[in-house]
Amino acid sequence: MLRALARHVRSLKVVSDAAPAAFNMRHMSSGHDEEEDAKPRTGPVPTVFDRLVSFTVIDLTGKRHIVRGLQGKNLSEVLQEHGFPRTYFFPNMGFYTQHIPDCHVFIPKDLWAHIPNIAPDSACADAIKRMFRDIVQDYQKDSSYFGTYVPVSAHMEGTTIGIGPIKPWILHPGWLFDGVHDTKETQFNVKAIEIWG
Repeated sequence: MLRALARHVRSLKVVSDAAPAAFNMRHMSSGHDEEEDAKPRTGPVPTVFDRLVSFTVIDLTGKRHIVRGLQGKNLSEVLQEHGFPRTYFFPNMGFYTQHIPDCHVFIPKDLWAHIPNIAPDSACADAIKRMFRDIVQDYQKDSSYFGTYVPVSAHMEGTTIGIGPIKPWILHPGWLFDGVHDTKETQFNVKAIEIWG
C-alpha cells in the first residue's frame, strides 16, 4: 500500500515539473512580447472605479437622477441598470437588434461630437429612421437620439441628459402582451393592446 502511494506521489512530482515547461510553450507561442514584460511597471493599477462616469438624467416627470455608468457600455444599458421604469424602453427596430431594449433620449449639443457616426445606408440608420417614425413620432427634437447608439464615455462626466417621451403604437406583440406599456406609469390613455388591435 505504501509503494502504491509512493508511485502516486512520484507521478505528481513529474507532472508538476512538466507543467512550467508546458506553460512556457504556450507563453512563447502566443506571440507575447518578452521585452514588454521586462520593463518595470509604475503607477497605480487601474480599477473599475476609474472607468465610472457620473451624469444627470432627467426623467419624464422632471425629476433629476445622478446616474453612474461604466465607460464602454451604451446609455440604454446604463439607464436600465439604474432602474428607470420599463415603460421608458422599447425594442430597437433593427432587423437583428429587436431583442435589445432602447430608449429615446435628449443629448446636449457638446456631446454630439463624441457620438459615433452611422452610415446613412446602413442597417442601423434604417432602424433609427424607423424608430423616429414609429416610436418617437412628433416628440422628436433636434437633440433626440436613441440610447443604444450613445456610448458612455468620459466626455459625459457632469452632463445632463433627458429621457424623451415615446408613442409605441407599433411595438412587437411580445412587449404589448407582456403588459410593459399597460401600467399606470405609462403616458397613454388607451391600452397598448387595444391600439395594436
